[in-house]
Amino acid sequence: MTTAVLARDGSETTRPPPSRVHFGGFEILRAIAALMVVVHHAGSYAVPPGTGGLYRLTEVMDSGVAVFFVLSGFLIYRPFVAAQVDARRVQRATAFWWRRILRIVPAYWVALTFFWAIGAFDLGAQWWRYYLFLQIYSPATVLGGVVQAWSLCTEMSFYLLIPLWAFAAGTLVRRGRTPGQAAALHLAGCALLWVSGTAFRVAIESWAPSKRGIAFDWLPTNLDLFATGMALAVLSVWAVHDDALKARLDRLGRWIAPWWLAALAIFLWYAIDVGAADFATGYSGWFWHRRQITLGVFTLLLMFPAVFGPQDRGWGRRAWSWTPFVWLGTVSYGIYLWHFDWMKRAIANPGSLGQPGWPGWVRTAPYDSSFWYLLVVAVGCGVLFAAASWYLLEEPLQRFKGGVRGALRPGALGGPEAQR
Repeated sequence: MTTAVLARDGSETTRPPPSRVHFGGFEILRAIAALMVVVHHAGSYAVPPGTGGLYRLTEVMDSGVAVFFVLSGFLIYRPFVAAQVDARRVQRATAFWWRRILRIVPAYWVALTFFWAIGAFDLGAQWWRYYLFLQIYSPATVLGGVVQAWSLCTEMSFYLLIPLWAFAAGTLVRRGRTPGQAAALHLAGCALLWVSGTAFRVAIESWAPSKRGIAFDWLPTNLDLFATGMALAVLSVWAVHDDALKARLDRLGRWIAPWWLAALAIFLWYAIDVGAADFATGYSGWFWHRRQITLGVFTLLLMFPAVFGPQDRGWGRRAWSWTPFVWLGTVSYGIYLWHFDWMKRAIANPGSLGQPGWPGWVRTAPYDSSFWYLLVVAVGCGVLFAAASWYLLEEPLQRFKGGVRGALRPGALGGPEAQR
């Protein structure tokens, strides 16, 4: 999302108009983040859950959501920063919000309605919360509907904030600042947001400890993850205007392997020595802050060589431009939306707490409890329905991202313009 975001979301192609910067490695990062979430869900639904090294890894694969948040911070904020530093007109907030709604809401509503219609869950009397991205603010609904869509609620809150934040930053940037000064002011703003995330977590634990179980879903407690991506976006814009800085950063990002090996080492340490958080007690104290810092650094290490370094050289960069990887990143939003409830229906569920049950697809005990069986179902069904969602709904809707009038102008339904 050079003009777009993920979703959480893993959620949108990064292919931009030719005049915009393209970060080719971000597609594979989206795919990795989405597959991490799929692996986490398969591990959590394996019955009985494992206790070995594999399970320790699957427990913390929910970190894919953190990857989405950092990516989103970068891709959403960068166009605003670039426009302000270049003294260009910033996109209007209404236009920005329309594009975000068009990109996120229809696909989510279709998945939510489909699974409700086939009896995967009961939305209850507060069904409207799920359609308005408000389920994460009530204990009665936070784990209902398309459960993993909690992160979409967080993303939507971020989308509401960012044009207003960029406008506030722009009032300082426009006063005759050099590109370096403008970038430094934006970095200071990112630092403020990062500190705010920590402060909100401390406040929740001190003043409303009973809310810790759902507060980890909220934007304020995740501001530091978004701010991490935003700060990298500012640095990339600054480098465009400072040849010496760009040269240094490109030298640092020349090789992918050191950055990704460092990311892998940090992730393995986190999985083995720290482990997943318990909803009742885990989101508290240093554990909570350490989790945010670790996942922010982990994602930053993955992203750095995709932002800096010679993007047209090396086997690694050629590999992440491979068409299947790019395609997976393109449909990753759909994978995120569709995999979980199909995976749940693959195993027998007697139903409880007013929720419907179903017989499952394979009832032989060893298969019902197999992590690998659940993973194959989740990936297979997720990719299949993600492809349908992309080609039948998400991609066609992009013609309206300039508004209905823009979609109806001559030539708007074909050629390069239709792909932007």
